[in-house]
Amino acid sequence: MDNVKAIRLFLQAAQSGSLSGAGREFGLSPASVSRQISALEDDLGVRLLNRTSRRLSLTEAGQLYLQRAERWLQDLDEMREEVGQLAVRPRGRLRVQARISLGTQYIAPLIPGLLAKFPELDIDLWLTDSALDLTEHGIDVAVRTGYQSDSSLIARRIATSPRLVCASPNYWAAHSVPRAPKDLAAHNCLIYRFGEAPALWTFRGPDDAATELRVDGNFQSNNAEALRIATLSGLGVALLPAWSILDYLMACKLERALADHVATATDLDFGIYAVYQSRRHLSAKTRLFIDHLVAEFGRRDWLSFDPELRSG
Repeated sequence: MDNVKAIRLFLQAAQSGSLSGAGREFGLSPASVSRQISALEDDLGVRLLNRTSRRLSLTEAGQLYLQRAERWLQDLDEMREEVGQLAVRPRGRLRVQARISLGTQYIAPLIPGLLAKFPELDIDLWLTDSALDLTEHGIDVAVRTGYQSDSSLIARRIATSPRLVCASPNYWAAHSVPRAPKDLAAHNCLIYRFGEAPALWTFRGPDDAATELRVDGNFQSNNAEALRIATLSGLGVALLPAWSILDYLMACKLERALADHVATATDLDFGIYAVYQSRRHLSAKTRLFIDHLVAEFGRRDWLSFDPELRSG
């Protein structure tokens, strides 16, 4: 039985003084109203209404129930209205997770402007390089890079950012700039390390031929920020995502090599994604944040660079 509907019928019948009056309000016959109120009484185990052919009257239990039911239904309606507003107006806490480097460089700077525009929003930004379980940690949207393998999640691509071979001008001045991927074997390669697998850099050349190279060097890290700092210091050559180094390329603090080769990988792509749990009943705050990411990231061109930059 739908208790909420039966309670509303009882309330209307008590206020109008008749079953037919309640029936007109809800588009039901008096007999149908009577059955549903009787079912409510059976569920409660008490009689709420005294019925005669001429009029209705409340029992003692009915009078108490009427007072409580009015307040309860009012609270319920207010709650529904407040919750419903979340679907059309961004408000409340939004928990966002992103990789440390990406979050620091690009996500955090977007937040002040968004909060100024939507002051009822409260953003909790969690930066970690681990791919956290969204449900377990109460995350509304995660910003992730690379291939999304979890089919239970929705992933919206918000940008594409290739990986680039780069080093500092000082490093290139002291070492020959590689003309082909195989030349990297003579360089100190700074390696992004995740697990114990050998460091393999793979490339596709202008002729579409693939090259796979095992690289080595004296510094490795599982953090792109640490690798970027080491690369800027002149320690060696790194293969870094364009989003993390574009500003340094444009400032000539880093310079590319092998610009005619595309870094590839069999198990990754170079997209940046907004990842969330479901399209159904997506809250206004989550939808707003994702749309904001799409708009802001769309302004950045990580696929083309100043042709005057040194590019091997």
